[in-house]
Amino acid sequence: MVQSPQVDQGHGQASGWTAADTQDVLCALCGIPGRALYRLDPFGVVRCPTCRLVFVSPRLTPEALQRLYDEPAYFEGGVYGDQGRLSPAMLLQRTWTAGRLALIAAQRPAPARLLEIGSAYGLFLDAARAKGYEVSGVELSRTGAEHSRARFGLDVFCGQLEDAPTDEADVVCFWDTLEHVPDPLEFLRQVRSRLADDGVFALSVPYFSSLPARLLRTRWWTLKPEQHIWHYTPQTLSVLAARAGLVVTEVITSPVRPANVTRLDSLVAIGRALPAGD
Repeated sequence: MVQSPQVDQGHGQASGWTAADTQDVLCALCGIPGRALYRLDPFGVVRCPTCRLVFVSPRLTPEALQRLYDEPAYFEGGVYGDQGRLSPAMLLQRTWTAGRLALIAAQRPAPARLLEIGSAYGLFLDAARAKGYEVSGVELSRTGAEHSRARFGLDVFCGQLEDAPTDEADVVCFWDTLEHVPDPLEFLRQVRSRLADDGVFALSVPYFSSLPARLLRTRWWTLKPEQHIWHYTPQTLSVLAARAGLVVTEVITSPVRPANVTRLDSLVAIGRALPAGD
């Protein structure tokens, strides 16, 4: 007898959203519905029964997501917190940035063309430019893109990746972005199409097999079903990358490595393009 999956009912409705703001989706890899893990009305967290990729369904519609990301409070209150130079949030941002740039430079040093997807307020791009990279960005949030241009004079396209310029880059990076995109397989294919054959890509994502995620379940602080619509493990991330023509060569989960310092439920990965035909 096959038992039904246990469904954690969570702790009530996710703040501010109703079923009218949501839509059902299928697994990005297998094209089939997921099996319920958690209920966080009006959202559901599900797992693909074939490839084990975890995702949110129902999830916010594209229109609702755009409203969310256009709110200045999304960055100012949630992503960066207090932007004073000595604030703990900004000290961490600078530590992560330095660690990630060092990781990238070990494989693709400056001068090189660097594209950041999900460039937010432009802090990473500004630091990469200071290290000698020729930088550009793509950012969905109008607030973030305008801030990047006005404060740092950065070249940032505002909109979806598929509509952005297709200039080739030696480095493509996307920090805490892959969990947000509507279709991660198509997103990574877009990354591959922009990545030089000898280039590298680098990313960070929360991961569903982390100890906090497994212990806290619906109380996991990074679950955020209105924003984080795909949840990865090192294994599902590698499978997804391979399907897009990329290979992950290193995964960092240690919270003492500078690129990931203090983060108990996040991983940083770096990789390269697969040659055509692999």
